[in-house]
Amino acid sequence: MSLEAYVTNLMKERNPRGFDAAFAGFLSLLEKLYLKGVRKRRARETANAVEAGIPVISVGNVTAGGAGKTPCILMIAELLLKEGKKPAIISRGYKSGLEKKGGVVSDGKSILVSQKEAGDEPYMMALRLPTVPVLVGKDRKVSAKKAVALGADVLLLDDGFQYWGLDRDRDIVLIDCMNPFGYFHALPRGLLREPLTALGRASLFLLTKSDKASDEEKLKIKRVLRHYGRTTPILETAHSPSKIVPYETWRKRIHEGELPAVSGRKAFLVSGIGNPASFAETASEAGLVRTGDMSFPDHHAYTDEDVRKAIKEAERSGADLIAVTEKDAVKLMNLESVRNSKMPFYVLEIEMTIKGHQEEILEEQWEELL
Repeated sequence: MSLEAYVTNLMKERNPRGFDAAFAGFLSLLEKLYLKGVRKRRARETANAVEAGIPVISVGNVTAGGAGKTPCILMIAELLLKEGKKPAIISRGYKSGLEKKGGVVSDGKSILVSQKEAGDEPYMMALRLPTVPVLVGKDRKVSAKKAVALGADVLLLDDGFQYWGLDRDRDIVLIDCMNPFGYFHALPRGLLREPLTALGRASLFLLTKSDKASDEEKLKIKRVLRHYGRTTPILETAHSPSKIVPYETWRKRIHEGELPAVSGRKAFLVSGIGNPASFAETASEAGLVRTGDMSFPDHHAYTDEDVRKAIKEAERSGADLIAVTEKDAVKLMNLESVRNSKMPFYVLEIEMTIKGHQEEILEEQWEELL
């Protein structure tokens, strides 16, 4: 077992014993140091925070890992576009070529850089939202200025809850119902990025994957949220498959492909995401019959050899097609093995939806700002 797997298992253990207890104690000491550093950084960055000059809506979470921020950003951007607004998305571009120096992925007219320079999620968002500028860079204050110069009238700050260098007007905080509070410990003893008291800064809570949790589990989550944000609205959301697009069509930024067209077809699943089991569930919801899967680490850089192995396994499993996530599709774009494959590749797109038709509560977050 790797150290990472061991620590992850230890996070889940409420009453460790023996060596586990001793190691958990060591992690708790590191947790205190981590939180001390977070408090200092927040105080320093908040004191020097700048205003963008236009409304800023942050989308983030309080735990490490994915909680559905990208689908949420896409949903909000599309709602703003329908209202005639001109949103721009600013993201760090984690592990991208432009993370340190910053740059414009899309100016709202064309994609200007490669996937490697942009990073997986920013490039994917640029593909899905061709009229929305997407900018990346560690210094999001600089990105904000560039976005304003491009004509944006509202900024969507991707993963911005712990980015305090830029003032924001609203903080939308996502709570993953599968692991809402990071085992109630901060890194590295748990997955919290900040103490739970940080939830008091939230303008709105969105419970993600709420359809996967029982009513009792959701009630417990809401009780914790109410402790820190007594009047903060709480909405339940779900991630669901929306389209399944032939790969070559998707590469041309054409998002056409209805789910009934592939219902009942045998699919081999290929993914390099943090939770491949969730992709399997989504594929099942789309009507695909899974014949097998091949999983890679999150942010995996695909090679032609990876693709050839996947194709062989798919053929052995009796699959009719290979299905990938949008995030993985971005990383496969320049591989000849995908373009030359006799086994068709499809991209399974997902969307975030507000349960109970309460979109107006979400829209209230920016109505008075814009």
